[in-house]
Amino acid sequence: MRSIAPTRSLNRRSSDLLIAAALVFLLGAALLVAGIALHIFGLVSPFNRGYPIYDLTRKALLVIGAVVALLAMALALRSVTWKTDNKNARLLGEILAKDLDHQYVLIRNISKRSTGYLDAALVSKHGVLALRISRRKGAFFNEGGHWLKRRRKSKWTPLRWNPTREIVAKAIQLRAHLKDCDMQEIPVYAAVVFLRDAPEVSLKLRQPAVPVAYASQLVASLRDSYFAEERLSPGAVQALVKILYH
Repeated sequence: MRSIAPTRSLNRRSSDLLIAAALVFLLGAALLVAGIALHIFGLVSPFNRGYPIYDLTRKALLVIGAVVALLAMALALRSVTWKTDNKNARLLGEILAKDLDHQYVLIRNISKRSTGYLDAALVSKHGVLALRISRRKGAFFNEGGHWLKRRRKSKWTPLRWNPTREIVAKAIQLRAHLKDCDMQEIPVYAAVVFLRDAPEVSLKLRQPAVPVAYASQLVASLRDSYFAEERLSPGAVQALVKILYH
């Protein structure tokens, strides 16, 4: 199995975002300088009828300049913290490689405007399998789309995050993206995967809305669904990989 991540593309986006942050910061700095200059050099007398508008303008320049500069800092921070790979997906790839051959491609760390962020997607003749991957420990209970976790004293409480809701939303986004690329015939599946096995993770399932499995048992768990039949031609698989990778 091939396990790949669009690192080069994501690094390029990070650089582009950093350049955009620099340009936005320059704009904010220019507005701040203009506002400060209008305060230092009183171009309009307080006794002038147009002074209120002048005063409002220079104060607005200061406020807008400060906001734009803060926005630039946020963009710069986002660019340097841009995630270029997904460690969990890489570990999953190592596990799946034991059961899947070179016909399968695991694309890690998918991040596009049209798809949002996706941990990974397994692409093959069977279609696309969108994956939500977790390294969390504990005892979990999943019924339909609802999740509980066993806390201290064996008390079950709602899980603060809902992997089912997350992956269903991502699968819908992914399907819409493929439709926009004229690949609406591509079947899209979804699954929640826990990297740790028992006893570190205990899973109790009751008619889950999407398949939930340990990473080591993912292939076996999806034998009757995703892996049940080959649905795509080699050419369609290649085109699909190209769309999701770039």
